[in-house]
Formats: sequence, C-alpha cells, structure tokens
Amino acid sequence: MSSSTACSTLKSAALTLSLIASVLGFSTAHASSPRLLAREVSGAYDMQDGSTVRIDVVGRRVLVESSAPEYWTASNSSLLVSPDGLRSIRLMRDFNGKVDRIEMQVTSARQSPVGD
Repeated sequence: MSSSTACSTLKSAALTLSLIASVLGFSTAHASSPRLLAREVSGAYDMQDGSTVRIDVVGRRVLVESSAPEYWTASNSSLLVSPDGLRSIRLMRDFNGKVDRIEMQVTSARQSPVGD
C-alpha cells in the first residue's frame, strides 16, 4: 500500500469519526436542555375563555404573561411548566415548526387525606 493511499484512508477515517462525534454531541446537548427559538414561540395567543397569553423567549428563559408575568421552564420543545408545577402549556406547532396555538393544562393540587 502506498503512503498516499494510507494517508487518504486515515483522512477519511478521521473525517468520518469527527462527523459521528459532532452528531452524537449535538443530540446529547440538544436533549439535555430543551431550546425554544424565539421566532417559533414568541407571540400572543387567544384562549377559549377570551383571555390572551403572551409568551416571550428571553435567552434560555420563557416569560409567560397571563394574569401575572412569570418565568416558566421548558420541559421539552413542546411543553412549558409553571414555577409551581400546577400549570403547563402545550405548544402546538404547524407544518413549518412554528407554534400556531397553545393548550393550557391545569393540575389541581392533591390534598392528603385527613386522619381522625
């Protein structure tokens, strides 16, 4: 085997390994911290009860303004969770990936049984 063939094979192998490492590294980073793009999520959304919910992505934080402004947590790319954990917003996306509507879900706090 000539030295140019060996060098070419090593370059191909190195390129393939770096490509695999970049793909694996990207998916790991993406999975560990959900990222919401402001252009996909930010906006005002009209709810069925007539109220309006405004969502703004500010860096890594998500500001949700309904009755009072609060910073919510992005649980994944399509779910926001309130600071108290009792409310969540599901982001419903269109074909292009832009959020076109939202669904608010409220979980009631469970009360522990009272002993006699």
